[in-house]
Amino acid sequence: MDRTAADILGEDAITALFRPIEEARGLPTKAYTSQEFFDLEQQVLFPRTWVGVAFDTDVPAPGDAMPITASGLPLIIVRDRAGVVRAFHNVCRHRATIILQKPETGLTNLQCPYHAWTWDLEGNLKATPYFDGTPNSENFQVDPKENGLIPVRCDVWNHVVFINIEGNAPPLEEYVAPAAERYSCFDLDAMELGYRIEWEYEANWKLVNDNWENYHNTWIHAGIFDKMSDEVNVETGELYTDQIGIGSVITLAGNDTRPPNVRKAKGPGPKNPLPIPLMPGAKQGGGSNAILPNTTVSWGGPTYAPVVYTPIAPDRTLARMAFYFAGEAATSDKYAEAREYSLDRWLGHTQKLDDRTGIRPQDHSCMELQQRARKSPAANRVQFSPTWENNIHYFQKWVVEHLS
Repeated sequence: MDRTAADILGEDAITALFRPIEEARGLPTKAYTSQEFFDLEQQVLFPRTWVGVAFDTDVPAPGDAMPITASGLPLIIVRDRAGVVRAFHNVCRHRATIILQKPETGLTNLQCPYHAWTWDLEGNLKATPYFDGTPNSENFQVDPKENGLIPVRCDVWNHVVFINIEGNAPPLEEYVAPAAERYSCFDLDAMELGYRIEWEYEANWKLVNDNWENYHNTWIHAGIFDKMSDEVNVETGELYTDQIGIGSVITLAGNDTRPPNVRKAKGPGPKNPLPIPLMPGAKQGGGSNAILPNTTVSWGGPTYAPVVYTPIAPDRTLARMAFYFAGEAATSDKYAEAREYSLDRWLGHTQKLDDRTGIRPQDHSCMELQQRARKSPAANRVQFSPTWENNIHYFQKWVVEHLS
């Protein structure tokens, strides 16, 4: 019999999670530490949903390809001859060998290293040399229609490559619609890759979305967000940021109550900042969006900063981060200071996980502290702030619902 979330976590924990937020209790420790629960997520949750796996700029030109792993499965991301990004199972149709072992550029085909079976970039079988002893297998033809590379449903949104392994999720444009609506003001197609970095950190992947609130900003992001009065009207308790959970997207979006003088960057700022271009007639929108289960898209000043989080183990996650800038601001020396200023703010001065001067290392380091605490039975009855943490409650219920 297949195990369920309730089997692993207990019916009482599920019931407690689905109570009104004022009375609810968060996911218990096993949801963050148990190999059994992690495997359930990888076998059920991730294949059912659209999962971010890469960036289109990882395969920028036709013939560029890279191997990835998603839900424990070896896959290939490739840009075909027409410039379309595709995904395939990275498995030879002959004897189940890994085909692509490392990122490649300028390929005209994909060839298995074992017996040289060959496919074009669209996954069509093109050659099975000497399968019957003759150079072109004239005497025993392998049916190309039955032996193409097995495709994985794949689509791209705002430079992020998404896959849906089971193939039954709604269209990607529908899946990301709440985030797409908020980002429709930006011309993100005009953005170019300025920087890529990735690091592993010792925490469960869910803690990223458990962090989708501003309650922590004043303490975790000291030096960047230093005043609680930048986040909330301390006299009325009214937040300056709306928490919005719709479908498979949770959002933090500044609202009309935010005073114009809060959250101003410190110091004189960089020279020549080139802002994210707006669509004709559009007013700036945006917000920070988590596209569940594992992708976040945020912007700040001149930078569009998506992240793909790949679960590795119950207590280990890989963060793949990209930073896009408008046109020549991505690479031109003229905008080098502005890029450096933005990257320092996001990643810290050293761009390392233990650097506490940047937003991402500050967040990820705190997640590591949470993961260590999750080993304790005292972490079994965490609770939510009805003021600040509606997104977190929404996300945790989303996980359980998608595991049912």
